[in-house]
Amino acid sequence: MKLTLRPRTLLGKISAWGIIYFIISWVLVALLQPRLGGAIFDWLMIILAVTGMIGAFVSLIGSLIALVWREDRSFIGILAFIISVPIAVLLAGFLLSQFIG
Repeated sequence: MKLTLRPRTLLGKISAWGIIYFIISWVLVALLQPRLGGAIFDWLMIILAVTGMIGAFVSLIGSLIALVWREDRSFIGILAFIISVPIAVLLAGFLLSQFIG
């Protein structure tokens, strides 16, 4: 199996777009949250942050399945997996710490 640049499988493409969406949504939240106040904008920022977290977890699971079982060896797919692992671990630790302590 040779290494390609772009993912060939649907799961590889979804995982790449999932991590891109996570990065864009969290950058938008970080930039817009201090500038825009109010109840409506706070709810929009929460929704944007939560969907970004879902995108990170989808990217982790999708890239793992694409790399291991579908044998989609692409540079972007491997990079998405490498980026999504620490992000998902940090997010899972943050979410679990809210329930434990």
